[in-house]
Amino acid sequence: MSDSPTPLNPVIAIEQTVAVHAPIAEVFERWCRVEDFPSFMEGVREIRWLDDKKFSLKSENGGQYFHSLCELTLRIPERRMAWRTIEGPDSSGVACFQNVGRGFTEVTLKMRYNPENGWHDTKQVEDRLRRNLGRFKELVEGGRSIGAH
Repeated sequence: MSDSPTPLNPVIAIEQTVAVHAPIAEVFERWCRVEDFPSFMEGVREIRWLDDKKFSLKSENGGQYFHSLCELTLRIPERRMAWRTIEGPDSSGVACFQNVGRGFTEVTLKMRYNPENGWHDTKQVEDRLRRNLGRFKELVEGGRSIGAH
């Protein structure tokens, strides 16, 4: 009989930040359109709202397909938006928004996930997250310049 404790799930936490040249209200509003995530988030195939708090997420990584049921756990306009999975690969996250002056909004995305669910390569996940935030920045800033014409 062993007295060693049961190992905990190996949860990994990652964080990425991007500065978007747009007002905080506009940046937050664009982020809240989660159904648009497939247009800039690598691996996200589909997001559909099921009600005002829950959404369905279909994603892909390295040829593996995942389906998750997620819930919005926090929404503070122009400050934070958080979610967690309630079915599917174990993950959670929060997007934080801060006015950093001179017309810029800083977006920090913090995520926690269990790599045993198919996301084994932490460096790959971090790189993907950085690219996703870069594309989000381009989407918001590009949409602003198009609307200005």
